[in-house]
Amino acid sequence: MSGYDTVQRAGRYLRVIAPDWVDPLDTAYSKRTGGRWNVPGVFGALYLCADVHVAAANARARHAGRALKLFDLRPEARPQLVTVGVPPSDVVDAWTTSGVGALGFAESFPYEVPWVPCQAIAHAAYVAGVAGVAARSNAEATPTRYVGEELAVFEGTDVRDLLERQQFAQWYPDPIPE
Repeated sequence: MSGYDTVQRAGRYLRVIAPDWVDPLDTAYSKRTGGRWNVPGVFGALYLCADVHVAAANARARHAGRALKLFDLRPEARPQLVTVGVPPSDVVDAWTTSGVGALGFAESFPYEVPWVPCQAIAHAAYVAGVAGVAARSNAEATPTRYVGEELAVFEGTDVRDLLERQQFAQWYPDPIPE
C-alpha cells in the first residue's frame, strides 16, 4: 500500500479498562469520540498495549493534567486490565524507524504529533481493509523516548478476551503508594 508500510501483529495484548465497563471489547465509544487512530463517527478502534509497562503509562496518562491523579482514586475505581487475543493481522507500521519515516513523521514520533494526520492515515488504511495500526505509544512520550508499542485494532477484526479482568493491584507493575 502506498504511503505506508505494514507489519503483521498477532497474539496477546493488554487493554486498560475502567472498572464499570461491561464489554471491554466494545469500540462504540471510540467510534463516537474518535482517537489518535480512528476518525470520530466513521469507525471504532480497540486500543491495546503490547506490555504491562505501556498499559501502566496509559493508565497514568489518562490522569495527566487532572486534579485527581491515578493514585488519588479509590482502589476499586482504578483501571483494570484484560488480556486480549489478536489474530494474525496486517497493520500499518507506525512503530519501526522505517515505518515512521514512510508515514512522513519525524524520528521523534509520536511526540507532539496531533491526531489529525494519524486519523487520516488510519482512515485510508481502514478503507483499504487493513486491520489496524502498530504504533509507538504516545503515553508519556518525550522527544527522545517512548514507552513501547500500542496496537489500534479497527472494528471488524475478530479479537477475543483471553483472561478475566485483573484488578489494579494485580497488574500495575510499579509500587503502589500507600
